[in-house]
Amino acid sequence: LSTSTVTVTPDSPVFTGETVNLTCVINPDQSDWRYEWYKGSKNNVMLKDSQHYIVNADTLTIKGVIASDQDQYWCRGHIDGRPKSLHFSSALHINVIDLPTSRLTVTPDSPVFTGETVNMKCEIQSYGDWRWRNGLTYDQRYYRTPVWRYEWYKGTDSVMLQTSNRYTVNRDTLTIRDVITSDQGQYWCKGQRDERPKSSRLNSASLT
Repeated sequence: LSTSTVTVTPDSPVFTGETVNLTCVINPDQSDWRYEWYKGSKNNVMLKDSQHYIVNADTLTIKGVIASDQDQYWCRGHIDGRPKSLHFSSALHINVIDLPTSRLTVTPDSPVFTGETVNMKCEIQSYGDWRWRNGLTYDQRYYRTPVWRYEWYKGTDSVMLQTSNRYTVNRDTLTIRDVITSDQGQYWCKGQRDERPKSSRLNSASLT
């Protein structure tokens, strides 16, 4: 009798925005298995390719995980022409956790005046508070002290702001010297790091 299991990469819990791969492993392995994927219940409609899901034989990819992806997932394998080969896997539950929040503060308060120096500070939710709010139990992988690298953006521009004649980027602080009218706009910050979760949520403040 064939047995099947579902594995997930990276390990659950997964974080919003990540790409997750679920793999259906059927033993004994045969090249003519056909795979079906289900979410929530084995009686639900089979998952199909979409902007969010990619179904590629034994692998289901979830792109840009969101909170509603938290659920049970099942795979089913069958061989054409052999109805008795139909077999459901056991359920795999994916737990989705939101990224740490970030908050952007502006000094002095907006509105600012031409010629002033403005400091923007990116504050990322403390690790302890983030773990507590998400109900995370002790796990060495997530309890290491995170070293954040800060990224700064203006408006809809996807190019990071860098230190220049008028901007100084110093980790969590962006300084704009001698403000001019073209500095008006929306500014964004987020943190990046090497360990999961690899980023914070993006946040913004308006400079007027």
